[in-house]
Amino acid sequence: MKGKILCLILIITLSIFSLSGCYDAIQIETLAYAVAIGIDEGSENVLNLSLQIALNTSSNSEGNASSQSSDSTVISVECSSIQSGINLINSYISKQINLSHCKVIVISEILAYKGISEYLYTLINNIQLRPDCNLVISKCKARDFLEHSKPTLEQLSARYYETIVATAKHTGFSDNIHLFEFFNDHRDEWIQASTILAGVNTSNTQIKSNGNNFFDADTSYTASQTPIKSENNIEYKGLAVFSEDKLVGELNSIETICHLMVTNRLKDCVLSIPNPLKDNSSITLFVSKRKNTENSVYLVNNSPYIKTNIFLKANILSMDSGEDFSSSEDLLQVEKTLNNYIEENVLSYLYKTSKELNSDIVGFGRHVAKNYLTIQEANNSKWLQNYKNSFFSCIVNCNVESSYALLKT
Repeated sequence: MKGKILCLILIITLSIFSLSGCYDAIQIETLAYAVAIGIDEGSENVLNLSLQIALNTSSNSEGNASSQSSDSTVISVECSSIQSGINLINSYISKQINLSHCKVIVISEILAYKGISEYLYTLINNIQLRPDCNLVISKCKARDFLEHSKPTLEQLSARYYETIVATAKHTGFSDNIHLFEFFNDHRDEWIQASTILAGVNTSNTQIKSNGNNFFDADTSYTASQTPIKSENNIEYKGLAVFSEDKLVGELNSIETICHLMVTNRLKDCVLSIPNPLKDNSSITLFVSKRKNTENSVYLVNNSPYIKTNIFLKANILSMDSGEDFSSSEDLLQVEKTLNNYIEENVLSYLYKTSKELNSDIVGFGRHVAKNYLTIQEANNSKWLQNYKNSFFSCIVNCNVESSYALLKT
């Protein structure tokens, strides 16, 4: 009998503790999740911090794509630091800001030209921020960028930011660069950092093609310049190039494709080249990587001589009526034209990074570092300063096949 009483008392005691809650526990409904952070130069203080905060969409109409006004809101504050701004916003809203679901950090181009190391270290030190969130340099104010980030093919703004990955994967016009990757390159002695370039595309920002020929018009744009009409006017296109912590320039679409080729990050892309068999005509090809690019660096009188060998494959996508590329001679002419076209653009891109921007965003310096016996000797070489003295050679080996339809007939 005493044993039964003791068991009953034990059960009751455990039940009391298991059913009791924690009065200071943080619940999901008490948190405000920021899906994007925008950092601008302040007008009345050091910074203007903007947070795009996800709203509870459970009460929205079923099945309909929700606009930004119904699934997120943007709050901005003038502040002296990022953490101070978050604290000020916390005092304004009824929930606690949480950054664990942040997808993208947007920094305005104006601020990036002045230097971002202070903000970079603050962000990387935040335990809530995931290191795989994307870092974007905006050609407009970061707040304007967040306010225009309205999903059209997605229901949630958080998922909408995944278009960054899709753009890099399917077009080659941008790259999928994360916060930790940018931070590591920024601290490295043998490479400079680059990241995603974006902007708000409007009729005022769009330009006529600045391509030298009609066939490369579509790859001559950077973010916000493409002549396109769409409800969604956010555009990820090109790369922002840094030297140390300062923005020094940008790459357009074709230069970004070349960068991905040289760095082995290209999955595939679409290129148009002049038709070698017909004047005033072009051929569009689907280009993808065949095997890894081979880069090598030699020092000639202390000036870097850099060689890059690129291996690709391509299929013809479009052609004029009456043309037949099934013959090997015609394909060889197309192949030669394509190889020359890519070689010219790669060399132009490399000399731009060297002579104009003086920024080794490829990481050629890592090929040189292994030649030094000591760290002190390597540091004394000052590779990042010497990169402007580089000269280059490029060989492209691209095998061209006819269209898929012709291959099957």
